Amino acid sequence: MSIEDMKKVIILILSLIYSITAYSQDILAGIWKYQNNSEVFIVNIWKVTDGYEGHYKKVIVDATGNQISVVYDSNKEIGDTGYNWPFTISTGSISQDYRVGGSIQDNTVTNSPYAGGFIEGLCRIKILNPNCYNPNGNTCALQAEWIVKRGPGLYNPAEPPYSVPTNIILTKQ
Repeated sequence: MSIEDMKKVIILILSLIYSITAYSQDILAGIWKYQNNSEVFIVNIWKVTDGYEGHYKKVIVDATGNQISVVYDSNKEIGDTGYNWPFTISTGSISQDYRVGGSIQDNTVTNSPYAGGFIEGLCRIKILNPNCYNPNGNTCALQAEWIVKRGPGLYNPAEPPYSVPTNIILTKQ
């Protein structure tokens, strides 16, 4: 095999490795939704250097799917600072079995003196059917399990419950 042929093979192998890496990194980023009658929970996730970050919101839609109102939105001002939360979901990188885990700040809970306007928790997202993913357009509806729970430790019993769903199946849009 000539040096030129070897270069072509190396370039092909590197391209393949890059596409596999890009494939696994882009599967999670995007808009995910869960609908329960007229309520739609929406999660927006984007890729960052060391994992993923995101925001969530719940909206009310009419019978044709048009948004009527916003129930809550995590992309809101932090107190009276004039600055919005940069993100409320933060995870590590996606694993080979298409799972990510991290933290969530539910900043849409009913304010109470005990919660301080938000409740921290653990968030896990697992892609259920990664074979549907295609960077040029999914071959079927890509779905993910969304689990939110409290982390270990003590909590004030007066803390309100999460406003976000804690165990649902999201569909990528």
